[in-house]
Amino acid sequence: MVMSLGMFVVVLDNTIMNVSISALVEDLNTTATGVQAAISLNALMMAAFVLMGGKMADIVGMKRTFMTGALLYIAGSTLASFSNNLAVFILGWCIIQGFGAAMMLPNVNTIIRANLEGGARAAAYGTLTGINALGLAVGPLVGGFLTTYASWRWAFRLEVFTLIIVVALSGVIPTDRLAKLRPKLDVVGVILQALAMVFLVVGLLLIADYGLFLAKQPLVIAGYEIAPFGLSVVPFLWAIGILCFLAFTRWERRVERRGGDVLVDLDLFRIGDYVKGLQVRFLHVAILMGATFAIPLYLQVTYGLNAFQTGFVLLALSAGLLLAATTGARRGLQYLPKKKVEWGFLVVILGAVAMILYIYLGAEPRGLLPGLFIFGVGLGLVASQIVNLILSSVSEKQTPEASGVASTLETLGSSVGTALVGTVLIVALTTGITNLVDDSETLPQDNKMAVEQALLDSVEVVSNEIIAEEMTEDPGVEAEIIAIYDKARENAFQITVLFMAFGALVAYILARDLPEKKLV
Repeated sequence: MVMSLGMFVVVLDNTIMNVSISALVEDLNTTATGVQAAISLNALMMAAFVLMGGKMADIVGMKRTFMTGALLYIAGSTLASFSNNLAVFILGWCIIQGFGAAMMLPNVNTIIRANLEGGARAAAYGTLTGINALGLAVGPLVGGFLTTYASWRWAFRLEVFTLIIVVALSGVIPTDRLAKLRPKLDVVGVILQALAMVFLVVGLLLIADYGLFLAKQPLVIAGYEIAPFGLSVVPFLWAIGILCFLAFTRWERRVERRGGDVLVDLDLFRIGDYVKGLQVRFLHVAILMGATFAIPLYLQVTYGLNAFQTGFVLLALSAGLLLAATTGARRGLQYLPKKKVEWGFLVVILGAVAMILYIYLGAEPRGLLPGLFIFGVGLGLVASQIVNLILSSVSEKQTPEASGVASTLETLGSSVGTALVGTVLIVALTTGITNLVDDSETLPQDNKMAVEQALLDSVEVVSNEIIAEEMTEDPGVEAEIIAIYDKARENAFQITVLFMAFGALVAYILARDLPEKKLV
C-alpha cells in the first residue's frame, strides 16, 4: 500500500495539471505554450533519469533511492505550489520534482519484486495496477475541483501531504540488503543519454516560435542572437541531440568491452520483437498524453469551461480507457494480444474521427463525450496488452532492465506527445490565420497585412474574449477578426486530432509486426 501511494502521486501528477492550463496561464503570467513546455519538461526530466534511478537501487539500495526521490518530490512540489512565475514553477515541478519521480518510479516495482513472492506478489501488482488506473481516472477531476474551488496550488500540496504519509510509513519497507560488490554508476552514460533527450525534445518545443528550418526569429541568449545563416536553431539542437545519442551508444559499448558497469544493456535493442513493442508503446503513450493536453485546452478556450468542468468532460476518456484496460486482458482470451493491440488503434482512429466531426458540427461540450469515450476504449485496449507483450520478448534475467528501458520510453513518449501536439496546434493555427485573412472579403485590402501580423505576433491559443480585448478596430472589422481567429482555432484543433489519428494509424501498421503468441 505504501508503494501504491507513491505510484499514485506520480500518476496523479501526470494528469492533474492538464485541466488547469488556463489557471496556470493567468497566475504565472505566461502562455499556453509556456505551460505546454512545462508539461513536456516534467516528463522529459523523468525520462532522462529513470534509468539512473533504477541503477542507483543496486548502488545505494532500493529503499534509500525511493525515499530520496520522495523527499526531492516533496521539495519540488512545495516550491511549485508557491511559485509566482514560470521559471520558478519549472524549477520546482519539472527539475526537482521530475528528478525525484525518476528516483521513485523504477523502484516501486523493484521493491515489490524483491520482497514479495507468489500470490502476495501477484496481489501487490494487482493493487498497484488498480491504484495506477485510479490516479489516471481521478486526476483530471481532482485537479479540476481544486483549481476551480481553491487553487491549482493545492493539487501540489495534496501530493506533498500524500508523500509525507509515505515517508511516515516507510518503516514497513524492508531495509536494503546490499551486495558486497556493488556496481558503479556510469556517470558519463547518464549525462550523454540525458543530453540527447533534452536537445531532441527542446528542439521540438522551439519549432512553433523559431521555425523548423528557416528562422522565424533568432534565439536570444544573454543578448546574443543565434540564427546561423538565417536558419532556425531547431535542426542544430536536433543534430547535437543525435550526436549525444551516438556518443552514448559508443561509450556504452566501450564500457562493456572493458568489463565495466553500463547504464543499459544495448543488446536489448537487438531483440526485434522487443524493439517493435517499444515503438508501439512510445506512440501509444504519446497519443494519450497529446490528447490530454489538447482536449482540455480546446474545451477551456472555446467554451470557457472551468477546470472542474473540463475534468468532468475528460472523464469520458478516462472511463473508456479504464473499462478497456481492466477487461481487455480477461475477455476474449481466444484472440491473440497482438490482435487486441491492432484493434485498439483502429478504435482510437474511430474515436478521433468522431471528435473531428463534433468539432465541425457540435455546439455543446457534451457532444465531445462519445468520441472521447471511444478514443479512450481504443487506448485502454492497447494498454491491456502492450506492456506484457513487450516484456514477453526478453528473458527473465533481462526483464528488470527491459522494464526500465520501457519506462524510459514511456515517459519520453509522454514528453514528446505533449510537445509535438502543442507544436502542431500552433503551426496549424498560424497557417489558418494567414489563409483566412488573405481570403477575407470584409477586411480592407490595405489593412490585411497589419491584421495578420497583429494576430501572428506571439500567436497563442486563446479565447475569443482575449482577442476582442486586444482589438482597436471598428466594430465590423473587429467582428471579422474574431470570426477569423475562431475559425482558425477550430480548424487547428481538427488538424491536431487528425494528427493524433495519423499517429494511431502508424502505430497500427507497426503493431502488425508484433509477435503472434498467447500470453499467460
